[in-house]
Amino acid sequence: MPRQLFVTTALPYANGNFHIGHIMEYIQADIWVRFQRMQGHQVNFVCADDTHGAPIMIAAEKAGKTPQQFVADIAAGRKPYLDGFHISFDNWHSTDAPENHDLARQIYCDLRDIPESEGGSLIARKTIEQFFDPAKNMFLPDRFIQGECPKCHAKNQYGDNCEVCGAVYAPTDLIDPVSVLSGVRPELKSSEHFFFKLSDPRCVEFLQKWTQDGRLQPEVANKVKEWFSVRSNPDGSTSEGLGDWDISRDAPYFGIEIPDAPGKYFYVWLDAPVGYLASLKNLLDKRGQDYTAYMAQPGLEQYHFIGKDIVTFHT
Repeated sequence: MPRQLFVTTALPYANGNFHIGHIMEYIQADIWVRFQRMQGHQVNFVCADDTHGAPIMIAAEKAGKTPQQFVADIAAGRKPYLDGFHISFDNWHSTDAPENHDLARQIYCDLRDIPESEGGSLIARKTIEQFFDPAKNMFLPDRFIQGECPKCHAKNQYGDNCEVCGAVYAPTDLIDPVSVLSGVRPELKSSEHFFFKLSDPRCVEFLQKWTQDGRLQPEVANKVKEWFSVRSNPDGSTSEGLGDWDISRDAPYFGIEIPDAPGKYFYVWLDAPVGYLASLKNLLDKRGQDYTAYMAQPGLEQYHFIGKDIVTFHT
């Protein structure tokens, strides 16, 4: 029987053109996909532009465009490169497309509305301290803040993760933070945020099993084991295992608005991985195929070609 394969590559962020790293990854994946097709297997090979978040807003503002127009201009330049390198994607889509808005909201609502008989909601609301730019009179999304990494002390790192050591942290953990927009030191103000309860025993048990059952490369699986052990916090304290994940950002933010929460948007790393599913759904809809039935196939295999720096969010 032919295998059913759903294959993706990392979504390129739409704040700039392709570079050699993108093309290298696509060629690697394309070779593997072509080999599978030569064996008679059925492959859907998709990708999309990752369009949301603060860096897009910053780049669009500098270019004097709306985020939507900026992203559209970047997307218009993709095809010549994909065609020029003979990359055989079946579909190229966008995380700002209707399918991604619908799927991200549906996944969130499914997590939020779990009945008490099944353990209850996996979404929580918490009031947190968040950086506010007094010069711009706005709360600052993670990527509007730069400072010194609390782990490796690299300078000029963004407020969500360090691009030098790979650490993931809260913006308030940064040392000597400044606003990217105004250059002033931000102030701390309270704001209600939405959290995915990653520390819930249901999630911990699922992820421990899922990450260690042979799905991941051995090197990645070993790295992931660290998530479930004691971790050190910047203030010198320690925490047990997985922590809850802040999945919301305050307006202004270019992204998908959270259902029943005006002025609150999904953090880009929530909806970006859903973009793979949205691109697949767009492809199947165009073919007249049933997306839900396709995903429900017990023998469906999903493969993601990604770089190590985004293992955390994807896993």
